[in-house]
Amino acid sequence: MDGERMMTTSRRTRRRRAGRNLRRDRRLIGGSLVLAVGSAGLLGSQLAFAAPEPAPVVAAEAPALDDGVLDLGFAGDTMFGDGSEEKLAASGAAPLLAGVAPLLDDFDYTIVNAEVPFTTIQTPANPGAKYTYASDPAHLSALREIGVDALNLGNNHAMDRGGAGLDDTIRHAGEGGLAAFGAGATRAEASMPLLVRSEQLDMAVVSFGEDFGALHRSTETTPGMVPLRLDRVEQVLRAARDNGADKVVAFVHWGNNYEDVNAQQRYWAGVFADAGYDAVIGSGSHTLQAVEMIGGVPVVYGIGNFVFGAPGRFASYGKPGLGAIVGLRWNQSGVGSITLRVIETDNKIVDYVARPLPDAELATAKAIIGDAVTWRADGAVLRF
Repeated sequence: MDGERMMTTSRRTRRRRAGRNLRRDRRLIGGSLVLAVGSAGLLGSQLAFAAPEPAPVVAAEAPALDDGVLDLGFAGDTMFGDGSEEKLAASGAAPLLAGVAPLLDDFDYTIVNAEVPFTTIQTPANPGAKYTYASDPAHLSALREIGVDALNLGNNHAMDRGGAGLDDTIRHAGEGGLAAFGAGATRAEASMPLLVRSEQLDMAVVSFGEDFGALHRSTETTPGMVPLRLDRVEQVLRAARDNGADKVVAFVHWGNNYEDVNAQQRYWAGVFADAGYDAVIGSGSHTLQAVEMIGGVPVVYGIGNFVFGAPGRFASYGKPGLGAIVGLRWNQSGVGSITLRVIETDNKIVDYVARPLPDAELATAKAIIGDAVTWRADGAVLRF
């Protein structure tokens, strides 16, 4: 991470304490009618309308900052189950997280993409789906213990157990001190930004994904996530700004499985940049993808898997099983930086225990990430 700050072992403890204060702010948009009564002698009365309240957000508080700068962390696709079920049954989730847990210590607030509903419901919402997942809610405590603060649900697996499974996920997350955003009982709830307030900056993270079909997309009355659409990109940005967000980050589930960045990803990256977002972090392909600057906005197209319980198909696609844990910050002078620590995630190699990629094997990761970053002993950095 950036040399401007010092890592302390107290951050994880303080994040857990702060997490207990997380709340889902579900205020309704509306205006109040104010009747302005004139002073004595005024013959009429005048109606005035108060400004509407901002759209609701999922509100969270970062702990006290060691160096006065908010460090936000992002980790990729996370799922307990499937091929890792035997290990989970024998020892729980904590050993599967042990290899990457130290990499989260640099962050004040950490978000992972929860590529699974956390529910005990076993029946798939779509029995015909080739890949459908569910994780035991008991595993959430292991994520919280290593410093994860929030779950992004805006992906193509959050609805694998339908609306009931989504409800379970949000409820169990809240009970365990984790915020959940990116999917909800209605489009209004699914669209709520995660707003992380701190003594330095208030950062909003908004969730979008591709259109994964009717089962997955939310409507005005049915649950799901929020597919990419031009008007929604602007509306959610406005909601974040109206709630006081100093910086707004898009966390986007996009791309083709086990493939490089495609034209659709680049198109939407440009949309986010033109709309006024401050950074874009992507997941969805299960693989590490390039990092670029688009219109002055940093775009990390794909951070791959974090700890993912499926065996994976890296070899059959000719792709390395790599991911990245990403840090995002703006210092007191307003200079932004993104850091990347590359991790090895191919379960045929790591046996479901993701780990930092050895320095001797970084050449492949460097070629994938590209020339926008500078490499240091502790990973890659992009300043903007």
